[in-house]
Amino acid sequence: MACRSSGVDDSSFLVHKGQCKLISVHAVLLGMAATTVKVFDNTAGSGKELARIIVKPAPDGPTITEFDMHGVLATNGLYCTISPDNGAAVSVEFA
Repeated sequence: MACRSSGVDDSSFLVHKGQCKLISVHAVLLGMAATTVKVFDNTAGSGKELARIIVKPAPDGPTITEFDMHGVLATNGLYCTISPDNGAAVSVEFA
């Protein structure tokens, strides 16, 4: 199955408006502070939370995390929050 990508961003962003399937979330830590990434079934950073990733520093280099969401259905859209801003670079794949 082919999917689309949000592209990489390092601050909260709207991924998609309308119904879609959440395929996966990728995050890489940009600094040394733990960063929380959340994906909501909404067009804003609230409502039904579909995924949460807490990216923490690793002693041997950058931390990279992937969540495979297996096509979870979002009925309203997808919105990604990154806290703090510029803490992680994130891409969201959806169909």
